Amino acid sequence: MSEAFLALWASTVRTIVPIVVGSVLGWFAGANIPLDPEFEGKLTALLTLLFTTAYYVAVRLFETYISPKLGWLLGYAKSPDSYSAEKPNKHIAQ
Repeated sequence: MSEAFLALWASTVRTIVPIVVGSVLGWFAGANIPLDPEFEGKLTALLTLLFTTAYYVAVRLFETYISPKLGWLLGYAKSPDSYSAEKPNKHIAQ
């Protein structure tokens, strides 16, 4: 597989995993709260956004300041800077 594909795969996985985690946590947080059905959907969306953001930021901080191995919590151990740093993008005209 090409380096470009591997970088794309890594960035996609590291984007989707926090969304899934945030969605599951948001669903669990709002599952037992009896609310108006219209408001329930909005609350679940808001909780998903908050949990996704918190999870991603926390894991990136842990990965940066504690151990790069914690990147696996995002589904792929390499951080974005390690698979894109010092590699000029061949597809962008300069």
